[in-house]
Amino acid sequence: MYESHTEETEPLWRFLKSADEECFGCGPGNNHGLQMRFESNGSMLRSRLTMDKRFRGWSNLIHGGILSTMLDETMGWTVIILTRRFMLTKTMTVSFHRPVRIGAKLTVTGYIREQPTERRALVRAEIHDEHGELCAAADGEFALFSKKQFLRMKIMSEEDIEAMESAAISGSDRIETTELN
Repeated sequence: MYESHTEETEPLWRFLKSADEECFGCGPGNNHGLQMRFESNGSMLRSRLTMDKRFRGWSNLIHGGILSTMLDETMGWTVIILTRRFMLTKTMTVSFHRPVRIGAKLTVTGYIREQPTERRALVRAEIHDEHGELCAAADGEFALFSKKQFLRMKIMSEEDIEAMESAAISGSDRIETTELN
């Protein structure tokens, strides 16, 4: 269950730089996307966002596919940042717990449940509303790859892999430090 912490007990969160301007999930340059911005405390990732009407499904509700995308994006970046490996989503199971309405202020968190091998990670992501209520959750299995393996698979250009590595995997010199508000 989601617990809120006081500033005294909660570790420092650091904002992570974006790696792909046009990504639907995290691209700051994609005006049609979610523009998720992630921060990490070293053991978890999170993103805070307010849902606007462009993401609606029925009536005043946010589309379940959008919520699923938020969960997958969070789990993916959780794996990249916390394992320092490239990844691909292998499986993902989503459960919806309560409706999310237009205008909702959400916090999406992700953490690694288990890493049974160097090539596999089991991850959890949750979406909570501004009251700490669980709205949706996902459990995923991720295949992990080295940079060399990812290059061989030709999923992304070498330039894109370098950008991702620079933004997410290499040193803390590319991470801004912030305090919680």
